[in-house]
Amino acid sequence: MTPPPPAELDTLTRAIGADALLRLIEAHAGTRVYVPIEPNQGSPLARLIGLDAARALAKIRPGAALKVPLAREWRVRLYRSRGESYSTIARRLGITESTVGKLLAQAGQTRAQLDLFA
Repeated sequence: MTPPPPAELDTLTRAIGADALLRLIEAHAGTRVYVPIEPNQGSPLARLIGLDAARALAKIRPGAALKVPLAREWRVRLYRSRGESYSTIARRLGITESTVGKLLAQAGQTRAQLDLFA
């Protein structure tokens, strides 16, 4: 089961969808991204998340610099639900394997539970 994005990302998730949000976070986590007033097919944002998603984002943040969240906890749960190892997740997010374990434990998931369903 794919974990849903956290509540603090509800506005972005409703606007552009979880898949586009994940692509945005994976490409720009922790930085600011310019949201054009009227994105077109050639804009970097549209190439990354799709034109429809870029236009939807422009409706809520036109001409703004969007601060892209890190969303590490969500990404750890998401990547683990896809069967990725602790070490792979740690490398992807620039954190330690023990931090991956701690974040999963905080979410109520243990290594044994996740390995059982992998």
